[in-house]
Amino acid sequence: MRSLALLMCMALTCLVTRGFAGDAAPNAEKPTVPAAAKSTALSFLTEEEKWVFQPTPGRPDVFYDFEQYLMAVKAIQEPVQDQGTRKVEPGADNPREYAKQSIQHIEDAMSQRNWIEAIRTADIAIRKLQANTEDAEMVKFVATIKGYRDQAQDAQTRDEAQAAFDGLGLKVVGIMWSETGTRLALIAGEPRALGINDRVKDCVIINIDTDRVDFRYHFKRKRFEFPRYVGEDAKSK
Repeated sequence: MRSLALLMCMALTCLVTRGFAGDAAPNAEKPTVPAAAKSTALSFLTEEEKWVFQPTPGRPDVFYDFEQYLMAVKAIQEPVQDQGTRKVEPGADNPREYAKQSIQHIEDAMSQRNWIEAIRTADIAIRKLQANTEDAEMVKFVATIKGYRDQAQDAQTRDEAQAAFDGLGLKVVGIMWSETGTRLALIAGEPRALGINDRVKDCVIINIDTDRVDFRYHFKRKRFEFPRYVGEDAKSK
């Protein structure tokens, strides 16, 4: 019995010893890496040169599309052009707003007696808005603009007539009464005193007061009435 137990202990010891030896064997026999397969700085550089930037789909990149970005900014900052040369006037894309702005501009010009600017603005506005005949509000705007245009035209014609009348050089020297009590006007350069309905230098005397004479003057097929006070010099007006 003792011999049998001793033999079993010896066999078990041999098995354990072989197991430890088998585990150590793989660590001792690791394969060596060839020198050519080792990573070097040169190999990393080569791989980096092969890398190509690919932007993420759907994400804008200002560096990648910088040229398009600058073009978009320029398009926003540049004024809108009409037919490539003329700037679109404020409110031109909104007929009602454009009509209101035009009326305001015409009123401002007329308050400054700038008839030419008022007429020019009215003509442009009428040409742009007269097609909106189906809109009742737009029809009113156009009618208002036309009314202002006519007023400005009349005022400009009157100023021109006044200048032409002043150019005649009429000067009332004095007022006198005839034996019948009728007033007569003494006009510089005229050989006799003149009464109502007498003509002088393309004008007709229509009224004689104590200190002035009223003349009727025709200009551009229109009739105007201008006063001239006693002693008043046309050049001083």
